[in-house]
Amino acid sequence: MKIRLLALVVVAMTFGFTSIAQAITWGTEDTDGEYPNVVSVRGIVKNENRASLSCSGSLLHIDADKVVILTAAHCTDGWISAIAAGGLDSVGVSFDQNNVVNGSFTDATYYVRGGVPISLPEKDSPFEKLDYGMVVFSTDAENSLGETIEERWGTLTPVQVAPDENYLRQLINRMQNSTADLTFTAVGYGTGEKFPIPGEEPGPANPSGVNFETFAKRFFADRLSYMAHNPVNDVLRLSQNIATGGNGTCNGDSGGPIFYQDEQLGRVQVSLVSGGDNPCRATNTGPGFSRQEAFDFIECGRAPGVPTAVMACVESEFGE
Repeated sequence: MKIRLLALVVVAMTFGFTSIAQAITWGTEDTDGEYPNVVSVRGIVKNENRASLSCSGSLLHIDADKVVILTAAHCTDGWISAIAAGGLDSVGVSFDQNNVVNGSFTDATYYVRGGVPISLPEKDSPFEKLDYGMVVFSTDAENSLGETIEERWGTLTPVQVAPDENYLRQLINRMQNSTADLTFTAVGYGTGEKFPIPGEEPGPANPSGVNFETFAKRFFADRLSYMAHNPVNDVLRLSQNIATGGNGTCNGDSGGPIFYQDEQLGRVQVSLVSGGDNPCRATNTGPGFSRQEAFDFIECGRAPGVPTAVMACVESEFGE
């Protein structure tokens, strides 16, 4: 059974029914700031200064007019629906590694608000296949303290995405034994974190237990091994090996990047977290940047001009 990795607990809290997200993965907290362009993306309830509906993302593009975050379409779909229903005011972004504020996991003080969520209209299914979304911010958007993204986080460098739709396929074909030799790193704000037990420090969740996600800190999960790739459906499957204490992804990691360390190109984003098995023990699935639609959508994120230029590009490229 597959699951969405959107923050189910937080969704439940927003709409008033009860659900439990199973945070059973291990990961390493990014305390050294190895992944400063991986972000926490959450819906914002302005009058309550509250962050809700949690996903992860990566910095796709920044210029004088806008900041564009790449994430999963099932996340942007959720935010679009919640904003339309009046449950959220906008989408916020934080580049902080640790978003716990005065002991609160939902305090939105440092999240820059006003992000506009955009989904790839031609995605093949609710998640996994072509599950690409973007959130676009004006460069003068502020958090509740009046800080812009640049003022709070300084100069930022976008991720390097796969150079073309053949990159992943060629990478796999170069490997003599791809399932044994090809490994990836996932980064996000759900990986490995558990709800703190009184008297204990928050830390990696127990793979045999059930925990509440908190979605507050950036973790990375390395050594995810290659399992399978379907370029027609644009789906990359990775093994997490949770049963043997390996790293993996779970709720809240949706939209976060999957990186490959290329000897020539350096760190390349080749996928994003979209789904997996239940309860996040063995398989991560995500789009593989292996169809032209993905690159057409990403290119719209780099459209020159103000934030509305991105939406106009998407509507022109993918509209009826």
